[in-house]
Amino acid sequence: MLVRDYPDRTPALTAQVESVAEARVVSHPHDSALALTRAKVLLPDVLVADLSARLTPDSATGVHRARQLSTPCTVVVHGYGAVIGTIAEEGSVAPAPDSTPGTLARVQADGLLLAGFE
Repeated sequence: MLVRDYPDRTPALTAQVESVAEARVVSHPHDSALALTRAKVLLPDVLVADLSARLTPDSATGVHRARQLSTPCTVVVHGYGAVIGTIAEEGSVAPAPDSTPGTLARVQADGLLLAGFE
């Protein structure tokens, strides 16, 4: 499941996700409230949260709410054109090994310290 704001980015993100043989995008809502509602029904294994999306009320809260789904899923945080990090079902947090230098600092400035990217 992709959470995105700009429809023109959907094909590129979908292609990136579906380049993994076992992966299929089952939904790509435009805001976090709709995404979380759909995730409760669709039970995705992975939820990709693009920081350009309208994560309500803010990025940190949106990611935190995704982590609280009753059926846990891995949350992939995407922003600034790349994967920033992942939050596994059990709660472990890992920055992307190939993330651009300075990306983590920008994420922290956006308030995602609350989501565990410390």
